[in-house]
Amino acid sequence: MDFEARYAAGYDLWGTGKIRDPYEMMRQVLQGLDIPAAVMGRAVEARMERIRKALYGIDDKKLVLLKSLREGGYKTALISNADIADIYYWQGAPLGRCFDEVIFSYHEGLLKPDPRIYRLAAERLQVLPELCCYVGDGGHGELGGARAVGMTTVLTTEYIRHIWPEKIPALGENADYTVESLDAIATLILDGNAQ
Repeated sequence: MDFEARYAAGYDLWGTGKIRDPYEMMRQVLQGLDIPAAVMGRAVEARMERIRKALYGIDDKKLVLLKSLREGGYKTALISNADIADIYYWQGAPLGRCFDEVIFSYHEGLLKPDPRIYRLAAERLQVLPELCCYVGDGGHGELGGARAVGMTTVLTTEYIRHIWPEKIPALGENADYTVESLDAIATLILDGNAQ
């Protein structure tokens, strides 16, 4: 079993905050393998650094998009299946200033596609789910979960078309709209073609 499969197999533990230490999480993922503690420690540090770089190296165009949506009067929320490593550097990251609400599975004990996590986001935004537009790459069955509570769903293929092009048709089955880039979302939403 490769790392990704091992990580996914235990995700209900770290994604919902039942395991709150990145080193313990890695020990659980690699359990049963003969890997020295020092190597495991370096693996944790490398993963944490990769996540930090991703959070602080976000494309400025994405930040402008989120800012334009908020300036256009739209409330924004981030719903993310995230473990301790994923959120460790969130405070101070540029994306942190782009959302009215941030819902991390780690804090809430709920994972997408559980309908409760989408309802929670709508409740915190003080809007009905039917008036929300959920945008995502379809991972974790997220579009189906959003659609189940009445949200309009948008599949963005910007990132997945390079790694999972074969999955796009199936992911699109739960999408009301499909866009090739996040930039197209501004046109879709701000021009009134989606709620």
